[in-house]
Amino acid sequence: MIQSIQKEHIDIFFIYGFAVCLVVLMPLISTTLVEKVSTPLVQEIEIKKPISGSIFNKNVFSNVVVEGDAYIVYDIIGNEVIASKNQDAILPLASLTKIMTAVSSTLHKDKTEKIAISQKSIEDGYDLGLKKNQVWQLGELLKYTLVFSSNDGARAVADSFGTRNSFVAQMNNDAKSLGLGFVFTDPAGLDIGSSVGGLGNVLDVAKLFAIARNSIPELLDATTKKRATMRSLNEKIVGIPNTNQSIEELFGAEGSKTGFTDIAGGNLGVIVDITVGHPVVLVVLGSSREGRFKDIATLYTALQKSLEK
Repeated sequence: MIQSIQKEHIDIFFIYGFAVCLVVLMPLISTTLVEKVSTPLVQEIEIKKPISGSIFNKNVFSNVVVEGDAYIVYDIIGNEVIASKNQDAILPLASLTKIMTAVSSTLHKDKTEKIAISQKSIEDGYDLGLKKNQVWQLGELLKYTLVFSSNDGARAVADSFGTRNSFVAQMNNDAKSLGLGFVFTDPAGLDIGSSVGGLGNVLDVAKLFAIARNSIPELLDATTKKRATMRSLNEKIVGIPNTNQSIEELFGAEGSKTGFTDIAGGNLGVIVDITVGHPVVLVVLGSSREGRFKDIATLYTALQKSLEK
């Protein structure tokens, strides 16, 4: 009996002692565990901190030389000029004007609206696909106009608004309301006599491309292939050549437009998704007919290098 009582006391002693040890040691154990667990979490949060500033190394463009009188590399997402030359110089736009024709017409008409081709619209120029009495939906006619840089197509769009002069006035008003400092006299951008079809700077052109990417992306997409198929309501027109036959050399291209007149020289604008979800506009004004394509290729190569770490 005595031995049983003694054993019970010993058990109680050990249990009590163990409990006391736990009370004393637990804070130390908890602190150690917290320190071991929290350190990696802090490091992980620090790694995931967003990097501020531009993702482009602008110094890459310091030695870039182009034939054009002006150029710009414009980040649509960051609303930022990555690089430029003479970005405020007012220069002739030539057929880059047709981007404004597309934007302005779709601001005031549905893309499904029907447009009949009149003799007046096609009497001044050569055209592969447009014929008198054809009927087009506005969206398809604009695709054709942008891909083939059709002067007749641009004028047919303008004529559908009543008179060309009233449409050109609308283009100028729309440009002003969009915060762009363009001056237009012709919906196709043609220079007639002393009248220049379109005037503006490369920065405004880049912003216009950004607006077009947002408002008419499906029309610009038609300009990303060497050849396209269009459909009037009368027939299908296959194999329309893109005036930018170099477009497929630019990986990530989302849009393109050429321009050339004797006064303007060679103009070219393209949109490229240079890294996933990051579109950039490249524009060259005042180059030569062939030089504009080489200039854009030079800027595109520099843009790629500017992303290298």
